[in-house]
Amino acid sequence: MINLLVDKIALVTGAGRGIGRAIAIALAAEGAKVALTGRNVPRLNHVMGEIQKAGGQAASWQMDVSDEAAVEATIREILDQWGRINILVNNAAIIHHDTPVWDTPISEWDEEMAINLRGTFLCCHYVLPQMVERHSGVVINIGSSSGTIPEDMSGAYGATKWGVIGYTTSLAKSVREHGVQVNGLNPGWVDTDMTDGQIPPNAGPEWTQPEDIARAALFLAAHAPADMTGQFINLFGANDHSGHAPGPV
Repeated sequence: MINLLVDKIALVTGAGRGIGRAIAIALAAEGAKVALTGRNVPRLNHVMGEIQKAGGQAASWQMDVSDEAAVEATIREILDQWGRINILVNNAAIIHHDTPVWDTPISEWDEEMAINLRGTFLCCHYVLPQMVERHSGVVINIGSSSGTIPEDMSGAYGATKWGVIGYTTSLAKSVREHGVQVNGLNPGWVDTDMTDGQIPPNAGPEWTQPEDIARAALFLAAHAPADMTGQFINLFGANDHSGHAPGPV
């Protein structure tokens, strides 16, 4: 640890577990002050305790990214208390496993669109103005291998991640002249609660862990060249033991 992010304020959505938790811990370990957001307050508070016990700074806010009023109010409160947001990590997402694309219930489609895609948009919408004003900021959107490789199951999830990738590249172009970098990560299968029971039994010890994704997020937050924007880092391949495209994170 060399404190790469001292004096930086980071907001991480879906920070209570899995990839979000790992990213929040990694950013805090490098000196960032982290706003942990999500729907499950006990989980958020547990992560906050982990960070504080390790000597880092963090606070938690309950926020459902699909609720515009909640997103606006929470981001305003963070800005009022901490003054700015330097790093935004849009990680919050849900998936309904094993639903054929043609038979996806409308309720599942709407829920995944609201959280995975619209939630990403809402957080950017309310965080970006102060980044543009300061001519500085980093946005990291979590996509998925499902956003690059079509699948016959979990179609709503794949569609949302295709949308996140497209939105990210467009957003990057629109704010590049304002000094804001917008990039993303496309994980494959990652060993988290979201993929519990889905990882093949023949998966080896090299199976991707949340901390692997967190290291890539830290690169985008602290090491990415100034002219790197609108790019996605693919983090899948070696963990595909089936001979087929890896599934969603």
